[in-house]
Amino acid sequence: MLTLTLLVIVVVATPLLADAETKPLVLAADEVIEIPELRISAPARLPGTPLPLSRVPSSVQVITGGELRATGAPTLQEGLRRLPGVTISDQQGNTFQGDFAFRGFQATSVTGAPQGVSVFVDGVRVNEPAVEEVNFDLIPLDDIERVELIRGPSAVFGRNTLGGALNIVTRRGAAGVQITPEIEAGSFGRQKYHLSLGGGAGPVDAYLSGTYFQEDGWRDMSAARVGRLFGKLGVHSGGTDATLSWQHVENRIEQPGSLPLSELRRDRRANFTGGDFFKPRMDLVTVNARQELGEHTALLANAFGRWLESEQFNVNLIGDNIRSFTSTLSAGTTVQLSDERKLWGHTNRLTVGAEYTHHSTKVSVFEDESAGERELSTRATDSQHAVGVYVQDTLDLFTDLFRAGDSLVLTVAARWDWLRHDIKDLSPEDGDRPRATGVHTFARANPRVGLNYNVSRDHGVYFTYGEGFRAPAFLELTCASPAAVCPGLQAGVAPDPPLKAVKAMSYELGLRSRPFPWLEGELVLFRTDVRDDIFSVAPTGTTGVFFQNIGDTRRQGIEVAIRAGGNGRVQGTLAYAYTEATFRDNVELSTPRVTAGCETPPCSQSVRAGNTLPMVPSHRVTAGLDVRVFPWLTAWTSIDYVGSQRPRGDEENVERPLPGYVVVHAGLRAQWKKLTAFVTIHNLLDDEHEVFGTFARNAKVPDAPVERFLTPGAPLNVVGGLAYRF
Repeated sequence: MLTLTLLVIVVVATPLLADAETKPLVLAADEVIEIPELRISAPARLPGTPLPLSRVPSSVQVITGGELRATGAPTLQEGLRRLPGVTISDQQGNTFQGDFAFRGFQATSVTGAPQGVSVFVDGVRVNEPAVEEVNFDLIPLDDIERVELIRGPSAVFGRNTLGGALNIVTRRGAAGVQITPEIEAGSFGRQKYHLSLGGGAGPVDAYLSGTYFQEDGWRDMSAARVGRLFGKLGVHSGGTDATLSWQHVENRIEQPGSLPLSELRRDRRANFTGGDFFKPRMDLVTVNARQELGEHTALLANAFGRWLESEQFNVNLIGDNIRSFTSTLSAGTTVQLSDERKLWGHTNRLTVGAEYTHHSTKVSVFEDESAGERELSTRATDSQHAVGVYVQDTLDLFTDLFRAGDSLVLTVAARWDWLRHDIKDLSPEDGDRPRATGVHTFARANPRVGLNYNVSRDHGVYFTYGEGFRAPAFLELTCASPAAVCPGLQAGVAPDPPLKAVKAMSYELGLRSRPFPWLEGELVLFRTDVRDDIFSVAPTGTTGVFFQNIGDTRRQGIEVAIRAGGNGRVQGTLAYAYTEATFRDNVELSTPRVTAGCETPPCSQSVRAGNTLPMVPSHRVTAGLDVRVFPWLTAWTSIDYVGSQRPRGDEENVERPLPGYVVVHAGLRAQWKKLTAFVTIHNLLDDEHEVFGTFARNAKVPDAPVERFLTPGAPLNVVGGLAYRF
C-alpha cells in the first residue's frame, strides 16, 4: 500500500508560490516562519501602513501562504504547528477539527472547550457566536497570503483575545494574468484539486479559486469532504484601495472521536460511536477599504455579512442520539482612523477605531430515538450586539539615548467592549425545568502599555502589560449550573447563577537579537493571570456538560526561537517553549471520573491551587534542518516533541498523564521554471501516540464502567502534489 502511494506521490503536488522576499526569523524544515521587518503592522486587523517590528512591543510571528501550502498540511493548524509553543491536539479524530493552542489558551471547533484565542480573516472575527468556537475547516487555506500570530491581549483585536490572535490575510490578483491548476494525492485516499485564476490591469485586480478535497481518513468512518469557492475583486487608484471578497463553503466531516483505552489497545483505527458528523454551509462577503486623507492620515473601513447553517450529529450509546441544527446570521463593521506624523520632532502613530457586530443565532436540538422518530429537545435563540472602541498610540520617545543609533518607543492603548445577549427559550415545556429566556450584558475597559528599547537595528528588548476580556457565550450562559446540563453539548436552560466574564492580565518581556548575519533569535518571558476562568464540566455518567467559573488561573513560561544559516544552502532551527498552566484557587469541580469515596455519580473532585490545567504540555520542542541539494531541489526534516499532558477531567492531577511523544517529518520540495512539486512524509517513524485524553463511560462493556478515552495520533502517511503556473 505504501509503495503504491509513493509511486503516485511522485507525480502529484502542491504549489510553492513565489511570495515577496522577507526576512526569515524561524525556518522550521518544511516551512519558513518569517518576521518581515516591513510587514508587521502594529499589529493591524485592517490594511494599514506597515510599522517596523522594532516598534511592536509583543511577540509576533508571520508565515506566508506559500510556506503554508509548501508543507502539504491540509489545515491551517497543522501548517502552524512548528511555531514556538504551538500545540495541536485532536478531540474529534479527523483531519480538519484539530485544536490550536499556545501559552495555555486554545481555539477549537469543539463546543464545550474554553476558548481564549481570536481568529480573524480579512478583518472579520470568525469565532462563532454560539460558544466562541472556531471552525478551521471554513478558513480558505489555499487562498491565504499570510498569517500573523500575535501573542497576548490586544486593544485592536479586542474581546476573547486572552492568549492572542490569529490574523489571516487572503490573496488578491497580481499584475498580469496567472492560472494555476494544482493536484494532490496521498495516504488514506486523500485527493485535492485546486484551480486559481488571478490578475490585474490598471487600477483593477481580481482573484478567483475553487478547491475540492476528499479523503477516507485513517480511522473507521472518518471521511472528509471539503468544497470551497473564493473570489476577491480589488481597486487601487491614487489614495484609494478597496477589495470585495466572497467565500462559499460546503463541507461534511465525520468524527470518530476518542476511544476507550481497552478498545484503543485492540484497534487504533476503530470508531467507538460510528456515525458522528459535522456538516456546515457558509457564505461570507467582506468589504475592506482604505482612503488616504492627506499625507499623514488614512481612513480604513471594514464591513461584512456572514451566513452559516450547520448540522451536528452525535451517536449516543447511553441514551438517544443527538442531532442539532445551528443557524447564524452575522453582520458588522469596523471604522479606523490612522495618523502618523512628527510631534515635537518625534515620530508618532495614532490609531482610533470603533466596531459594531450583530449575531442572530438559533440552535435546535433533537433527540433521535431508536425507532427513528425525532423529538425536539431544545430550541433557543440569541440576538447578540457587540460594540468596541479602541485607541492606540506609538511614540518614538528618544533616539541616541545611551548610544548612537539606539531608540526608545512607547506604546499606549485602551479598549472598551460592550456585549449584550438577548436569549429566548423556545423549547417544549418540560415540567419544572427553568427557562433560558433572559438578557445578559457585559462591559469592560482594558488598558495596554508597552516599551521598546532598540540598542541597534539588530538588537532590541521590549516589555508590555495588557488586559483582555471574554464575555460568556450564548450556550455557556444557557448551560451554567449542575441543574442546567446540556445534553450532546447543545441545549439551553436558565443559568443560575449567571456566569461572570473572564478577565486576563498579561505581562511579556522579550529580547530580539541578530548577533551575526547567519544567526538570529528571540527570547520571550510571559505570564497571564486569569480571573473567573470558565471551564466546561462533564458530570460522571452523562454525555453533556455545564459551564462554571472556576476562580483564578495562571499561564506563565518561556519561549525561545533560534535560526542559524542565514540564507545559505543549509539552515537549522530550534524552538522551545515551557508553559506552566495552573489553578490559583481551591475549587470543587464535577468530574466525569469515579473518584474515591463517591459510590453514586455524579462525583466531584477537589482541585487545589497549583494543580496543572488539563491538555497543556509543559514542554514543547521543534527542530528542523533545511538543505538545498540543488538550486531547484530542497530536502528537509523536522522533529516535534510534545511533553506529557493531564487528561481532561483530571483537574485534581491524580490520574496518569498522557505521555510525551516525538514525531519526525521529512520531505522534498522542487521548483523548475513554472512547475512546483513536493513530497511530504508525516510521522516518518510511525510513532504510536495519543493527542487527547478524557474520561467517559464505556457502554460496550457490562455495567458501563468509566474509562480513559484517548484520541490516537495519525500513523505514517505520505502526501505530495504538483502545480503549474501558466
